[in-house]
Amino acid sequence: RYVAICIFDCNDLKKINDIHGHEKGDEYIKNACHFICTTFRRSAVFRIGGDELAAVLMNDDFVNRDNLVEIFVKEQEAISAATTDPWNQLHIAMGLAIFAPENDGSLNDTINRADELMYENKRIWKEKNARK
Repeated sequence: RYVAICIFDCNDLKKINDIHGHEKGDEYIKNACHFICTTFRRSAVFRIGGDELAAVLMNDDFVNRDNLVEIFVKEQEAISAATTDPWNQLHIAMGLAIFAPENDGSLNDTINRADELMYENKRIWKEKNARK
């Protein structure tokens, strides 16, 4: 059975909380979760921390993962461009790793690789947006 793990982190949540209040920060997290659940609709999605979520991709979502990641990126950009309210925009860093039994001793190794990729994508996003 094939499985991939996606780890997600909501960029700029602290800024939204500090400037607009925790109610708007909560709205941002809910919007992000809804977006992840509707994009990866055949996957189990879990909140694993304050603004971190995870999805377990299996079956159709696993097979279609490249297309779903492309949709995830493009739709975030479209949603964010359509509003000026930061809590209604979506800037979600994502890392995806496929379970590889020949390299992964357990699913935790896959999760750790997905987490590392997510943090690398978050770093790249922050560098890109610091110039704006």
